[in-house]
Amino acid sequence: MRGDYLSELSRAVRWCLPPAEAVEVLGEIAADRAEEELRRELGSPWSAARQLAQTKAYRRWVAVFAVLTACILLPAVLPLLSKLSDIVIFRFHTYGVDWLWWFISLCDKVVPFRGGLLLTGMALALAGFRHGSGEERRQPLPKGVVPLLALLLAGMVFEWVIAWVTLAMIWPGMPSEIVISLPLAMTLDMFSMGIVGIFALVKARMADRRWRAVYILALTGSILGLSIFSLWTRMDVLFSDTGWQTPILLRYIAITTLGLVGMGGCLC
Repeated sequence: MRGDYLSELSRAVRWCLPPAEAVEVLGEIAADRAEEELRRELGSPWSAARQLAQTKAYRRWVAVFAVLTACILLPAVLPLLSKLSDIVIFRFHTYGVDWLWWFISLCDKVVPFRGGLLLTGMALALAGFRHGSGEERRQPLPKGVVPLLALLLAGMVFEWVIAWVTLAMIWPGMPSEIVISLPLAMTLDMFSMGIVGIFALVKARMADRRWRAVYILALTGSILGLSIFSLWTRMDVLFSDTGWQTPILLRYIAITTLGLVGMGGCLC
């Protein structure tokens, strides 16, 4: 079908090259040339795009993308897998489900590194993309950025509600169904944030670098959710100690504030 090759070539070039370079290259190679001619000269779109990209720069980008992906998927996915594994183990005490404990233990191992994941993800998101032009910054925000930011903020508000329920010690008097469902609902919220963050990361590379704001807010929500989830699952917290909520609350405030500042920086 006509247009398919150029569309695929455009996606490939925008992935392999920074946005400004991609636009320039596409303008040069596709100007007044038929698709069949491009297909004969360049070959498949992705092989052509990789040849156009500088090898070191492209490998550096792939490495940055891999780290950014890990920073958001670990806190976004592991709590959900841990919760689902916990439910399966609780309901089915049969041979063959013991390996599910691996997800629970892996989630517990990631929790101490949540601060490093947040700082690493934010730093790479801010520094791992080339600076946009002044003309780009004067343009309206890409379509979809504002709705997704609003959706992520709503998800973080939900996490803060769960944090308030936990820190105010309201959950012991709540029905057992709600106590069980709230952590699962929050893990689904975090998982959704991870998917949105990966989508925004790809858009930041292929379209407009200001999509990084969505990634940073999604990362922040995932890390905040992981912190709250770890509090729900810890059995060694001395709830009887006076003022035990203060350091935990300050940690949640620091995570949220840092994420909002990083989001604002990406929108400028």
